[in-house]
Amino acid sequence: MANLNLRTSSRFFNICLSVERSSPLSHSLIFPLFKSRTASNQFDAVLLETVHLAPRFFRTSAIALLVAISYYVGSQIGFFLTPAQSPIAAFWPPNAILLAAFLLTPPRIWWVLLLAVLPAHLSIQLRTGIPVLSSLGWFVGNSGEALLGAACIRYFKKEKPLLESVKGMVVFVAFGVLLATLVTSFVDAASTVLTGLGRNYWTLWAARLTSNMIANLIIVPTIVTFGEKGISSFRKVSPTRYIEAGTLAVGMVVVNLLVFSPKSAVGGIPACIFAPVPLLLWAAVRFGPGGVSASMLVVALMSTWNAMPGHGPFGDLSIADHVLSLHLLLMVFALPLMLMSALIAERSSSEQALRETRIKLVDAQEQERHRIARELHDGIVQQLTLVGLSVNQFRSDFTASERPALDKLYDQISDVSNATRDLSHELHPFTLEYLGLVGALKKLCRDTGSKSILTISFSEKDVPSHLPSDVSHCLFRVAQEALQNIVKHGHARAASMELAVRRGHVLLRIVDDGVGITPEQHHSGGMGLVSMRERVYVVGGTCKVTSGPLKGTIVEVSIPLNEESQIGK
Repeated sequence: MANLNLRTSSRFFNICLSVERSSPLSHSLIFPLFKSRTASNQFDAVLLETVHLAPRFFRTSAIALLVAISYYVGSQIGFFLTPAQSPIAAFWPPNAILLAAFLLTPPRIWWVLLLAVLPAHLSIQLRTGIPVLSSLGWFVGNSGEALLGAACIRYFKKEKPLLESVKGMVVFVAFGVLLATLVTSFVDAASTVLTGLGRNYWTLWAARLTSNMIANLIIVPTIVTFGEKGISSFRKVSPTRYIEAGTLAVGMVVVNLLVFSPKSAVGGIPACIFAPVPLLLWAAVRFGPGGVSASMLVVALMSTWNAMPGHGPFGDLSIADHVLSLHLLLMVFALPLMLMSALIAERSSSEQALRETRIKLVDAQEQERHRIARELHDGIVQQLTLVGLSVNQFRSDFTASERPALDKLYDQISDVSNATRDLSHELHPFTLEYLGLVGALKKLCRDTGSKSILTISFSEKDVPSHLPSDVSHCLFRVAQEALQNIVKHGHARAASMELAVRRGHVLLRIVDDGVGITPEQHHSGGMGLVSMRERVYVVGGTCKVTSGPLKGTIVEVSIPLNEESQIGK
């Protein structure tokens, strides 16, 4: 019987070896953590290739034209939000638009952007009756503010993304919002007084300073965030995310109408001035710096428009004092929320980097396991098989009294061969590649039960015929670890394993009636719990272990599936 088992084992391994050699396994087939769950976007690739193949002249011209048009539209909005009898706008977007353009483009084309913006600036300024000298003076202030802010930000924060870290946000506020506007406000205020458009220098300086600070603080993060992420990022957003963003936008509009509209009875209540704060917190937590800045833009535009005739929550102040109070309120709203959103984004980036590191570690571990298993499978097991066959042939040449020793040696070789084969399969689940996840789990339950007193039942429901390789490996490893814990530590008599797919998630549930896990073992991560959780975490799933002394153990794993995986049922 031992001879038959050894020959059958040898024949089986030779068949497996021939199949594997005729169809070599690539790294992505072994454990494609990076490629199995992402699909290439052909439209993005074509668009990116077209942009890179286009001549630099046309790309630069298109960017300059876009910036000039945006500057012109921003100037229109600024003049629309300029109080009567005042040369300084309550909200001035052009400088912020130019600063954002500088932050998104290489410094070598900044001069092109300035040349493109100058005709747009003079066109709208002269058309509204601003003297040429005043227009030129304001252009020097506007362009100087954007250049100074962009140069300082580029010098102190070279990494991208710019605003998704606390350091980047602090650098932006310090140089793009405070320093640049502070310095150039002296120039603009002096130009206004010298050309006769205004009289009180310090009043003009304060109005210009706060107006541009608010515009830079609110508009620049919105443009920079969306400019860095690109159009392709919007196509990757789920529909529920769009619904959430739409709900937030509608809420912002309704709340601001109630608070700042002159016809609203709520606007007269001082405490209601903080009504937009919960929505702004929602934007900061869920949508990052770009979301909170876009929300603040809605607040700024609606509140500034209603402040123009002197309406709003600040009582019977003059228009200038009303606008100044509104600017201070907007800064109180925006600054802490922008810093908080940057902190959240930075932490999210750190978690993503940590997750990618874990993926690489698990990937490297699986590759090494596969290499060792292959060496055992192709080398040692085959050599032991040949040695066993040779010993079997030698037995016929010896007398009956000498054969027992050879039989014992043959049995020992057979045991070592079987143990090495089992170790090879534990290191890398070859059965998973040939039988699929369901078949491999059934075999795992059957083999584990045959080697112990444990009775294991297995059931599956609505499981696709093909699952992503990383998900299959993860679930198999978790099941393998859980069954080993039950056999070695659980002292259980019966266990059950359930595999199912529900609502876009593959679920694995393993239950036993053993002695359970103590709270100390649960919190310390012993008995392979840390390994199980790490494997589930890197594929975006959750692992829940419920246990107690003498109450058995329940291991529940849930991993999300992409749409392509669910189609293959």
